[in-house]
Amino acid sequence: MLDNILTIPALAVGAFFAVSYFISPDTIVIQNISVPPSLEDQGYSGAVATTMLSDSIARISDAAGTNRGAYVAEETAQAKSVEALSDWFGLAQPIRATQVALGFLPYSFSGEFVEEGENLVLRIRGQSSEYWHFLMEKRGSKDDIPSLVSAAAIDLLKELDPYLIAVYHFRDEIPSRDFTKTKEAITHALVHAPRKNLPWVYALWAHVLYFEGDLEGSIMKNRQALALDPTFPRPMMRWGEALQTMGMHEEAIGRFEKTLEIDPHYPEAVVYWANSLIAQGKIKEAGLKFREAYDMAPDFPRVVHAYGMYHAEHGNKVKAADILRRAVELDDGHNEKFVRDLRKVQLMIEPRLKDIETDTGASAAAAAAAPKG
Repeated sequence: MLDNILTIPALAVGAFFAVSYFISPDTIVIQNISVPPSLEDQGYSGAVATTMLSDSIARISDAAGTNRGAYVAEETAQAKSVEALSDWFGLAQPIRATQVALGFLPYSFSGEFVEEGENLVLRIRGQSSEYWHFLMEKRGSKDDIPSLVSAAAIDLLKELDPYLIAVYHFRDEIPSRDFTKTKEAITHALVHAPRKNLPWVYALWAHVLYFEGDLEGSIMKNRQALALDPTFPRPMMRWGEALQTMGMHEEAIGRFEKTLEIDPHYPEAVVYWANSLIAQGKIKEAGLKFREAYDMAPDFPRVVHAYGMYHAEHGNKVKAADILRRAVELDDGHNEKFVRDLRKVQLMIEPRLKDIETDTGASAAAAAAAPKG
């Protein structure tokens, strides 16, 4: 394939770079979005509008399609979920993106902003030389162009991959526990997602019900996911998680064992197993399981964090702090819980840190209150 790219005429390659804009060399390519003169006067040129749409698509697909904490299942989910995006946009390689733009692959997108009174209409067109045509219109205010572009990106991705958008809304709504948009997206995906993605849709529905406290409903949806794909380990593990929350630890451990029969390299299931052992008072056995999970996935932040917390509560706190620091580093410091747990253990080891934090906080407050000038 690389040899073929090297034989592309220079003028064709130049034309590609003239009409297409990258978020980065290995993600999504969108053809130019045209704009009326009034938007150009506000600084929204065609290049700016195209970049805004590309950035919105990249942000949404990244938020939905990746998860630092999911070592096995979510990586698989990402691979399944973005298959459609690879087909449409050429996510895998810049070579594939070039093929899209030069017509070597069948799908392409273009668009335009059109004024409609006090509002704007963003039209996006996609086409396939073989069979597929797509037209989307999104209306919004001239005063909030970024929101209009973001809404259009969501609708476009909803057309290409309904499951991905359901995951996007789920992760956005977890803090509030109001899963209204997630449920709407799941309903849409149950009709419009490819059949191979339906087990993931049911598994996501099960997770929503778990967060809402409907454990029986969650188990039912996980069982439906397994009925569609008996080789899918995540719903088996989540079934065990629901049983664990219900206090049925022996039954939960049975589900975790089944998960590992489906996929022996599934560290999250081992962590859940260890948690059930702790709930049963089997502390040493739990420690062996936490160590097993850690050895299985030493670069998986959630597994590393779980192993560190076991040592914080039942073992060597100095070792716990070292392991928890690794979890923070692996997650690039983004997980606030990891940071808080590390600080708690550090304070147990060295209480004088509390005095330093207090003195530092007081100094900062005094500096902020001091008169300026």
